[in-house]
Amino acid sequence: MGRDSTIEFRCVNEECKEVLSFPVLEVNEDTAVTCAGCGRRYVFNEELRAKFLKFARLVEAVRQAEEILGMTKVGLDIQGHSIQVPYRILLTRMNTFLALDIGGRKFNFRLRVEPLKD
Repeated sequence: MGRDSTIEFRCVNEECKEVLSFPVLEVNEDTAVTCAGCGRRYVFNEELRAKFLKFARLVEAVRQAEEILGMTKVGLDIQGHSIQVPYRILLTRMNTFLALDIGGRKFNFRLRVEPLKD
């Protein structure tokens, strides 16, 4: 995973909804993200920072297993029909989100990484 990999999320301010981002591998106790739209400041506690880093390590482990996953398919059974999707498509065409409950509210954090090489 490159150093430029980021996590994105939407501002919680109902009137704003600006997309904020920060480098996932550089998150630490001093990390603070300020919304350019409304000025709201976000800081991340130790538990949330740990989840971001675990999520990044999970994505990195999947990327390191790219060779074997290239031979793997994911099966979907829908109403009696079975479809096999090459795992490679899931890695290259779908977005990766971390959905967390923070203070009783659901937040989706999107991980943006460089695309896999064909």
